[in-house]
Amino acid sequence: RILLIVLLANISACTIPTTADSVVESAISAHGDLLNYTNLKNFKYKKTSFTVDPKGAVIDTLIQYFSLPSLRQTILETNDSLRIIFEDGAIRKSNDLPGKSKKYKRIIEGANFVFFQPFKLKDKGAQIEYLGQKVFDFSNSSLDYIKVTYPNSTDIWYFFFDQKTSRVKANAVDHNGKISLILNDSLQWHKKLLVHSKRRSFLSNSNFDLIRLQASYEYKMLG
Repeated sequence: RILLIVLLANISACTIPTTADSVVESAISAHGDLLNYTNLKNFKYKKTSFTVDPKGAVIDTLIQYFSLPSLRQTILETNDSLRIIFEDGAIRKSNDLPGKSKKYKRIIEGANFVFFQPFKLKDKGAQIEYLGQKVFDFSNSSLDYIKVTYPNSTDIWYFFFDQKTSRVKANAVDHNGKISLILNDSLQWHKKLLVHSKRRSFLSNSNFDLIRLQASYEYKMLG
């Protein structure tokens, strides 16, 4: 009986190693489950972006409306009557000046990539590496974090996850040596998905320290 107790204690003490896949899967579950994301319909939100100067004063405000009848189609609208329809990976219709399809394709794909995290980490081509657990300048507790790269991009992405809730705490992007760290200050449930509510973007460094505020973002669900 004593031997059995010792064996059971040793087994219970063993933990399954944390992997990139396990972190991502837990985060997807915490944010509403992959099925709710893939079955998304008639999802609409308003995004307001505030760009600030080095002293923190707002120098520009941009309002955008994103509508997704399904994951296949995204409609981008702005207050200046811009209307772009992005469907199946291409711009299908635009009332803007010709020759800007690549620009708006990049804007819409970027917006969807950022907004629908961690679900977008399941996209084809994502190369994910688990980097471990660490307490960062922006966190009060240890976070799991991963590194994500893509074959046709030089950008390096990092995602940070709360170990207790598995929610996405922040993400960072290294774009040609400039690192921006974006904090998820608050999240909200909408159509069974846990998505952004308020975020702040900071200039950062390789240690993911907060150097200065660059921008803030607010998201309002509309449908």
